[in-house]
Amino acid sequence: MSEMQNDHNNSNAVTNPIQACNDIFIRPSEVFKALAVKDNWSWLPFILIAVISCLPAYLYFGVIDYSWYVDAQLSVLIPNASPAELEMQRSYMGTAESAKSSALYLTPVMLVIVSAISALYYTIVTRNDDKSIHSFMDWYGVQWWTMMPYIIGAVVSLAILVMTEPGSQLSPSAMAPLSMSFILGLDITNPWLSVMNEIRVDRIWGIILAASCLQQWTNFSRNKAYIVATIPSIILIAFLTLLASLR
Repeated sequence: MSEMQNDHNNSNAVTNPIQACNDIFIRPSEVFKALAVKDNWSWLPFILIAVISCLPAYLYFGVIDYSWYVDAQLSVLIPNASPAELEMQRSYMGTAESAKSSALYLTPVMLVIVSAISALYYTIVTRNDDKSIHSFMDWYGVQWWTMMPYIIGAVVSLAILVMTEPGSQLSPSAMAPLSMSFILGLDITNPWLSVMNEIRVDRIWGIILAASCLQQWTNFSRNKAYIVATIPSIILIAFLTLLASLR
């Protein structure tokens, strides 16, 4: 009986990072169980996310009317600016080509920074847990696995942008098609755009994955794991809400 059970457990085990990239969507607990004892698996989701996440912004700036985009942004940021001030700010915002180039390297850089901050948070909140033996780098690697659902949003965004006519006046919410901003059809001048961009399906999915990891790697109860996993998103959305309310 025990041999049959062991065979069953072995058949369910996640044995390589390619399998893990698939199973993170359907069997996350098994993936995090494997990650607890495996090294260097997080390079694959890091590469996937770093490459795919920058493509929506790259395509977005390639298809929109960039002059319209700049004017819309400036009307929100400095609504009472003089014509001379607006002209100066337009020169600072560059061209569509420079925006596309920036998207290719700034998006991965921002993800690296955000992942490091998140890893520090998880390292701190789990350090007094008896079961937790994982280092900052372990939690840093986990962040890329919890961001895997973002790939789905990026692929949907790419499909939308590929079908968009060049020179369109398209809201940035098209880069976050699983968000409330896209569902509500918020335009570029809406002060709540950034807030609603962060309330999205892939973010909620990422929270669920983070909670699953916490339950595997610590003695946290289910409720505590979800609370801990949700706090960073709550802080971000609260901060963006404060900024939106001040406009």
